[in-house]
Amino acid sequence: MQGSDKCRMHAGKRSADVKLDAQAARALARLDVPPVDDPLSALALLAGQAIAWKDDMAAKVAELTSLRYSTEGGEQLRSEVALWERALDRCERFCVSMARLDIDERLTAIAEAQAEVILSVFSAALGQAGITGDQADAVLTAADEEFARRAGIAV
Repeated sequence: MQGSDKCRMHAGKRSADVKLDAQAARALARLDVPPVDDPLSALALLAGQAIAWKDDMAAKVAELTSLRYSTEGGEQLRSEVALWERALDRCERFCVSMARLDIDERLTAIAEAQAEVILSVFSAALGQAGITGDQADAVLTAADEEFARRAGIAV
């Protein structure tokens, strides 16, 4: 095309690429995706979702009467089997990543640090209210146990 470094066939492709890029940008803007503040918990959540997907695909494969089917082009593997195999691979990757990063220990350490901060705030508030001694200890113990229960930490 005159005035362009593209032929008329590729200039149209470039225009289509620009339109797709703009559509993708608008779609992402509509999603209003927040940043990941806690990547360890996000990874644990993704691992849980991958395992749930793998289990769902395993159930679908178990329902099949045949793993393959015939077409004019020959024998084909059922898509459910391929999806299950991919889910197994993803689960393995998530589990290896989590083990390498020691996710459980890190999440526990974070929760314990949060508990310490909360207990120090409780302690200061109790001191300001004039609650001391056994009564303050009982309140702090109850708060510690409740936090641990909600965070899934053994006390």
